Amino acid sequence: MILQYLVEDLTNVKVQGNTNVEISKIEYDSKKIEPNDVFVAINGFEENGNDYIQEALEKQAKCIVLEKESYDLGKIPEEVTVVEVENTRIALAKMATTYYGNPALSLKLIGVTGTKGKTTTAYMIRDILNASGKKTGMIGTIYNTYADKQIEATRTSPESLDLQRLLKEMVDAGMEYVVMEVSSHALELHRVYGLKFIISVFTNLSEEHLDFHKTMENYLAAKAKLFEMSDFAMINGDDIYAPKLMKMIHCKVATYGLDNSVNLTATDVKINGSYVEFKMYINKMLETITIKIPGRYTVYNALAAIGVCSLLNAQMDAILLALANVKVPGRSEVVDINKTFSVVIDYAHNPSSLEAILTATKRHAKGRVICVFGCGGNRDTEKRKLMGEISGRLADFTVITTDNPRNEEPMKIMQDIEEGIKQTRGLYKMIENRRQAIKFAMRIAWKNDIIILAGKGHETYQELKDHKKVHFDEREVVKKLAEEMEDKNI
Repeated sequence: MILQYLVEDLTNVKVQGNTNVEISKIEYDSKKIEPNDVFVAINGFEENGNDYIQEALEKQAKCIVLEKESYDLGKIPEEVTVVEVENTRIALAKMATTYYGNPALSLKLIGVTGTKGKTTTAYMIRDILNASGKKTGMIGTIYNTYADKQIEATRTSPESLDLQRLLKEMVDAGMEYVVMEVSSHALELHRVYGLKFIISVFTNLSEEHLDFHKTMENYLAAKAKLFEMSDFAMINGDDIYAPKLMKMIHCKVATYGLDNSVNLTATDVKINGSYVEFKMYINKMLETITIKIPGRYTVYNALAAIGVCSLLNAQMDAILLALANVKVPGRSEVVDINKTFSVVIDYAHNPSSLEAILTATKRHAKGRVICVFGCGGNRDTEKRKLMGEISGRLADFTVITTDNPRNEEPMKIMQDIEEGIKQTRGLYKMIENRRQAIKFAMRIAWKNDIIILAGKGHETYQELKDHKKVHFDEREVVKKLAEEMEDKNI
């Protein structure tokens, strides 16, 4: 592709050099640069893209895109074209869209945003649309899926270049719809810049990512950006932030929830340890919905999915069938170990989601609730104390352990959690090694007890110092420990 085509949609640019040259591809990772590539210097949380310009030049990049007055252009050879822009992330999004032929124009995009519930809601929408005969891809926290492909996700919303590439692959595979989890980071960092969504969902808002957004007002404002890119909004009317959000957006709006004032609601809600059941009107017919994901929040996620898919003329049979069979990895996932106690894996990694899973579990538990959790390093430190208090208050016993410590000392993170649990009368034990923590919980479990392994969910690794990842799949760990207990007749 000729470089001129890539840069002609950029605004307020300053070009040094020739744009009438053939380029191979676009990259923002200098390690992937090959001769004749364009290198776009974007800034990450810990690194400055400009620091990798020399590496890109050594690998014979043909063009460097950087922000104005951020770099000494005298260090760049004359034969290399330099494009200076106001914002390299927006430039990357625009160039990627052009490079891949604007694939979103051939797709109907559905966005899902919110602190919790994004993944389950996206799975539900995807499954209903597929059951309705609509070829649907999904982009999200756990996997990016389309046709028979399942690609493990590295973040909730891909960088704009990776996103456009993925959308192009979905178009080529014949997809008609794409359901996308859209994080506040993606909105703030322009990863979804230029996309248009036919419908977007707001699930809820609670404290998370305040290390990035600083305030809840900023966090809500980031979420609201999705609805500036949407034709229709499906909003959880029961959420405390719903009124504020609806005042901030200008697209068409429908609400869902369990309050009588919403547009879409459920009645006769029944929740137990293995499923939820409720009744609601779909296309003027009173239907009974059954979903094998326990918890009150499942009702909200299902209402959002039903609302979206009803607007897209999904068939009633497809809605009932898809919701009856939906499975979401790491979301209230029961591990089959053939024991008198239960082990449930859940991605609850913030105060609101931990409180939700523990509250839901306590409601139907016949025995004790044992919670095993830690908190991620190099992330919001304020939530640690809050989560300690929540587990101490709601669980019958807590095992404080590690999550993804990253570059922080694991024991320091655990002590921050302990500070919160000490405010309660909750019983607890601290075990740094997560496998040993799970082993301890399983050994003290009695008949009918429920062990909640919170925080890791679908993840199959632990992230240690210097971005080192080690394999750690809680399903494998639990099953192996169960086998060891069987061998020892425990």
